[in-house]
Parts: sequence; structure tokens; C-alpha cells
Amino acid sequence: MISCTAPDQREYCFRRVLILNPNNSDARRQLDQSRPVPVSSPPRPPTPAINTPKPSTPLEAPVSPFVYEEVQQGTPKNNPAFLPDEKPSRNSDKPETRKPKKKKSNAILLLSLLAVPTLIVCGVGIAYVFFSGQFFPQMSPNAPISIPEVSQTSTPLVIAAPTFTLAPPTAIPSPVPTVAYTPLFENAPCSFDIPEDANVKCGYVIVPEDRTGDPSHTIRLAVAVFHSASRNPAEPVMFLQGGPGAEAVQLSADAYDYLVAPFLSEHDFIVFDQRGTGLSDPALKCEELSKIYSQDIHGLIPSTTRKLVYSNAFLSCNGLMRAQGVDLNAYTTVASAVDLKDVLNVLGYQKVNLYGASYGTRLALVVMRDYPEIVQASILDSVVPVDANLFLRYPDAVNSALRALFDTCAAEPECNAAYPNLEAVFRELVSKLDANPVTVTTSTYPVGTITETVNGSTLTSVVLGSLKSSSLIYTAPQTIYRIQNGDYSTLIAAQYSMPYAFEGINPGLYISMMCHEHILATTLEQLQSISIDNSMKDYAWLPFYGDANDLFSVCKSWGSVNPAYSENDAVASNIPTLIITGKYDPATPPVYARQVANQLSHSYYFEFPDQGHTPTAADSSGCAMETAVAFLNDPTVEPDRACLNKLGEVDFLVPYTGNPSLSLDTKKVSGISVEAPEDWRYSGDGFFLRGSSSLDITQIGILRANVSAAELKDWFSLGAYGYRGLDTAPINVGQRNENGLKWTLYTSTSNGRPVDIAMADREGNSLVIILFCHGDEHEALYQTVFLPMVDSAR
Repeated sequence: MISCTAPDQREYCFRRVLILNPNNSDARRQLDQSRPVPVSSPPRPPTPAINTPKPSTPLEAPVSPFVYEEVQQGTPKNNPAFLPDEKPSRNSDKPETRKPKKKKSNAILLLSLLAVPTLIVCGVGIAYVFFSGQFFPQMSPNAPISIPEVSQTSTPLVIAAPTFTLAPPTAIPSPVPTVAYTPLFENAPCSFDIPEDANVKCGYVIVPEDRTGDPSHTIRLAVAVFHSASRNPAEPVMFLQGGPGAEAVQLSADAYDYLVAPFLSEHDFIVFDQRGTGLSDPALKCEELSKIYSQDIHGLIPSTTRKLVYSNAFLSCNGLMRAQGVDLNAYTTVASAVDLKDVLNVLGYQKVNLYGASYGTRLALVVMRDYPEIVQASILDSVVPVDANLFLRYPDAVNSALRALFDTCAAEPECNAAYPNLEAVFRELVSKLDANPVTVTTSTYPVGTITETVNGSTLTSVVLGSLKSSSLIYTAPQTIYRIQNGDYSTLIAAQYSMPYAFEGINPGLYISMMCHEHILATTLEQLQSISIDNSMKDYAWLPFYGDANDLFSVCKSWGSVNPAYSENDAVASNIPTLIITGKYDPATPPVYARQVANQLSHSYYFEFPDQGHTPTAADSSGCAMETAVAFLNDPTVEPDRACLNKLGEVDFLVPYTGNPSLSLDTKKVSGISVEAPEDWRYSGDGFFLRGSSSLDITQIGILRANVSAAELKDWFSLGAYGYRGLDTAPINVGQRNENGLKWTLYTSTSNGRPVDIAMADREGNSLVIILFCHGDEHEALYQTVFLPMVDSAR
């Protein structure tokens, strides 16, 4: 073994020994002895955090302070800070006039976990996670990025076995001792509506911003503890949110039924906003970047000045935070890991079960590596390895997701018949759009319109976005073929959500962590080689705007530094760990999960064949969350795979061909009797919606107007008013006489998609039937839905 004499070298050597053999007690003892011992000092009251707003109600005095290195003995029940009320109370600090929070769908949890970039850092992957809802980050328009090539053959992707190879360091930094400090707790009212029947306490844990600097310069970490219904709960569960930069405390209330409640029968549930995020103070929001982004997507920034405008906003954001005293280099995963340890100890707990989602898994892994003594077990959903550089590994992630899509569709007879040669069609369409981009414009009333140049990278962004969301995986082949045929429904859906790209995430923290832990952890030459070898021309998540040179320039001007020696080392541990991954996930692909599983000797690997990102939030069958809860009941035993084995492959959507015929049922709308599809949902305004997916625009409606059919036709024909949503004035295509009504049939399009209109006069009024659908299903729906409704109207 190489002799290690300097303290920093000795610490590094002992850490490497523990990676290879986590049970080496001598190395653990030597490492503990090598850590600096703080000088005892009386507890120091915390100074107010930067820009700390005064609370609306007085905070209770801090309780149970302790010196950082000490471990509090006893259970949480001995800690008055978070002692449950004798009678179950939703929150004794909140006024009794508060209205109870209504239960919400697990869509809140899924949206929040998908809302953040989740470390798909290279343009395509972060862009266009559109779906439904409003919290989905999008790529800035007009910033194309190309994708790495996926093999044209049907040979499955071969993943190289992970190794523990460590890149040789260029220099060993001098050790910086951790100063003595006393984390403090402030009790505070919960900022959210307390879910019904929940017993929750809220507050702030106060710690130094930089544990190697001035301990009086503190930050406040927002914390919420949901107490178990058990009188003798097991070790608590601590949820670690993704991003980096996404909030967790508000999410715990919004998604209480699906995120928190499943664990409460046996465990307390702890959640905290990581430093720089959510309700923690300071929050690195970078509002300047968000404002510029909003102006950009609405066409208010000329392309010739875009880069300069973004650069100015970026520097302004950075300068403002530094002027406020924020040390941006203190916001790292390693620092958050110590925060977690402090939060746990100040609440009086000795051990914890970690539950990390997306980026939160990286934080969980760092805690398992650096502080294994506090971890009972760990749940890792959508894994981000500590030793994976996500910029350099980006081609692996893209290849994995697209390979799963193309191979699975080709293996399913119905999908392959509807979308033959899917991969070849996709590749050809990417090249076609790169050579001849198209323009798509969407009205986002009341804030304006979004006009976007759609090229091959945009198409790839949309497909990857669909694969990331488990509820949209089955639409991906259909999206490719529809865009090929000029149906841009999915692109339009993406544009609707672009104004909300930065909701729920703090860009300042994201920039700091990505620069420190990924961009500056590699070299400019390595990033340039990825760009050249895989045609990855540009990155496009603010402020990562441009090529590899721009990435380094941005991070240097932000003031970021390279990661410390061994900071990104792999995690080798025997802590019981449940690893959950989705087959189609382009953000944290299964190859990442398998890599970590090989490094954890006591891990259980669960790959969900029909899922994308974060299955515990997205799996509608409930299997993923049930498995997670069951795992914590006995982490020493592999969870039952029965529910996983029952899950099949994705059932991809195919166009409706008219066979089998739809079942029709008699419906009455505004006094009119018609035959309409019995399983389509009635919207209440005369329209029946099919809703085969959240991207499905198919609907048919019957309306009564107090003008004649001729006047109504003229109303639709006014180009000055944009043809009332149509692309052109309606074209007469024939007549139909049924049940005493003389119908005139018209056709038009809306955003390139077919629209059929039938109009008939009736006692001075007019009756109107409208069908709106996709082009690949138009003829079938026209014959089986539109004409039967016209013929049956009475």
C-alpha cells in the first residue's frame, strides 16, 4: 500500500479503503481520529441570516443546542422541540380559523419531481418536459442542440460494467478544519395548510453557511416533521427532493397523501428544503434570469442580442447575491449532507431512513458515504451516481431511453404495424427538420404568443420529454409519426408550459452545484470531445447556453471552483438499499442505477418496465411506492417482487382505424338528442372529449346558436378575426338531410389539424356540430362519430 503521511493524504487513503471494504473497522477508527476536534466553546447565538424576513409571529426560543460533533442520546420523544401534542393536533401554532387542506392527486408529487431538470444537463433532456400541469422546465427557444447517434441496428445497448477507477488528481489540497458551532432550532408556524389528520411541526434549523469559515454567518433550513400514528415509531424517513434547486417542504403538504402518508403508520416523516431552496434562507432564486427567459420565449429579445442579454442577467444575478453576502461556493452536495446530519441530530434522532428522488439520490449517497453511522436504510428512486459526470455521460442517457423505445415498439406487433421502421423514421425526421426547420406559434393568453423554430433537436426534446413522464411514454411513437405528417399537437402542448419553466426551482443553486460538481469536475477538452463525437453542438438550460467553451466561461465567471479531492468518489456501502429505476428514463437511466447497485453490497434492484422518471411518484399501479414501504418494514430482506412481475411492457397508442366500431349512446345536450360515443367524457359545454392521452385533442360537440347558419358561416370566415381559431375559412363539401334538418357540411383546419363542421337552420336559430381530431384518425372518426351524430340529431 502506498504510504500516506500528510493528514489529507491519510484521510484520502482511509476513505479509499472504506470504499473497497466498508467493514474495515481500523480504517473507520483512523478516519475518525484524523478529523479535526473542535475546541469547546459556549453556545453562540446565531446571527440573522442574509435577507431574513421578520416572522409574522414570534418564534419560540431555540431548544436542545449541541456542539456539532456531539451525538444527542435518546429518542425524538425526549426532544421538546418536536414533541407531538398529547392530543393529535394538525398544528397548535396555526389559528383555528385555518381551513383544512383538501386531498390531492399524486399528480402533484409527479409534477414536482418532474418539474426540476433532474440533472439532464445537456439541452435536449432538460427541454420540453411539457406534459400536463404548469411546473415543467423547458429549454430556451432558438438554442438548438443536437443529439448523439443511436445505433440503427436492433442490437440491444451493451452497458460496460462499472468500475471503481479514480481519475488521478492534479494536486492534493490542504485540509481545512471544520470549526466548532452549535446548530440551533427555531420553532415556527407551518407555511402551508396542514393536511387533514396530520400531526406536523415546523421550524428552522440554523447552521453556518460555511463550516470552515465564520460560524456566526448562518443560514436557515426550513424543516417539517410529520409525526407517526405509532406510539413507538421506527427510525424516521427523510425525503430528499431533486433538482438540484427544488423545494420539498411545500411538496410534502401538496402531495401528502402519496408522499408522506404511506410511511406514517410506522415512521415519522422528515422533510427539509435544502440550502438555497424553497423556504430556506437565503433562497438562490435568480429572478433576473427568469424574467429574461420569459421575455425571450415571447419574442421580445432579438436573436442578435440574446447571448449578451442572458450574460448580463446572469452576471447581475451573481453580483446581487454576492452583494448580499452569499458565499455561492458553500452550496454543494457535501455541505447539504452535513446539513442533513445536523437536522437529524437537532431533532433528537440517532438514525434515519433516507428516501431520495432524482438528484436527491445523489445527496443520499453522499450521506451514506460520509456519515454511514446515521443511516439505517436507503431508498433511491431514479439514481444519480456520485461518481458520474452527467455532462460526459449524457450520450449514455439519451441512447438508453431511445433504445428502449425503438426496440420495444419493434417487438410489439401492433406498434410495429402502426409505426414501421420507427427508428429510421425518427432519424430521417431529425435530419429533415435540421435541414428545413418549421415554425410553430402558440397563443399563451393572456401573456402573449410563443413562436418557435422547430428543428431536429426540438423533436428529440419532445420525444425524451415523453419518455421521462410515465404517463406519456405510450404516446412517443405516435408523436414521431404525427410530427412527420405535419401534426404538431405535441409541440403546441410543449409551448403552453414554457412560461412556467422556472416555477419551483432556484436557478442560483442549480448553477452553483452543476458548475462545481460536474462542469469543473472535467476538462474543457473532454467536453469538447463529447460535443464533436456526438454532434452535441449546444447546451440550453440557463445559463448553460452555447457550446463547451461557454460552459466553462459561465462557471468561471460565476466564481465556481473545482470539486475538492475525493468529493466525487464512488460510494461503496453495505447499508441496505432499495434501488428503483424506470426503463425509459432519459434523466437517470437504468445504467446509472445498475452502476450504483454494483457498488452497494446489500442492495435490491427494481427496474420498472413501464416507467420513466421517479416511479414511486409516477407508477399508477402503486407497486413502486408499496415496494418502498415494504422495504422499510425489514430492510434486511429483499422486498416481494410479485407486483413488479405483474407489470407488462408499455401498451403504445396506435391510431383509431374504425375497427372495432365505437359504442354510441343517446345523449341530450341543450334539448338536442344525438348519438355520441358512450365512453367519451362530457365536458358540460356541449363537447364530448375522448382523452386517450393528455395530448389527445379529439372532441366532438353540438351547439345551438341564436343566428342563422349563413350568418354563422360568415362569422367563421372573417380573416380579420383569425377565422375564429381556424386556419382558413370553412369550405363547403356537401349537404345531408336527416330528421327534417338540412345540414351543410364544411371542412377546415386548426393548427394544421382537421376540423369538420355541420350547420343547419332550426326555427330562426342554427344547430352546429363540430369534430376536431388528429389527421391520422380523421377518416375513421368522420365515418364512425361525426356523420352518425349529424344523422341522429333531433
